[in-house]
Amino acid sequence: MIVLIAKSVVAEKNQAAFLQLAKKMVEETRKEPGCIFYDLVRDTNEAEVFYFVEKYVDQAAVDAHTGSDYFKAYVPQLQPLRKDSHLSRCEIVSFE
Repeated sequence: MIVLIAKSVVAEKNQAAFLQLAKKMVEETRKEPGCIFYDLVRDTNEAEVFYFVEKYVDQAAVDAHTGSDYFKAYVPQLQPLRKDSHLSRCEIVSFE
């Protein structure tokens, strides 16, 4: 399993446009067969900070996500709305 956490710092003046595109990203990504979880969350301590929290079955699912037509359309539109962004690739810690 692959977990991605994509941080976006978005100025208040750009948040409405960012959220409109983010909603489309969430709706489309949740339909993907390899997507286990995909949501957008807002930091409760920093109003300009949002995180896409993503969980996929494998790298092929991530590749399908980033290769999708909607991803290629929406991500370039999101980028100028962000003051900063960062992608963290994480792994599940197993205690077994």
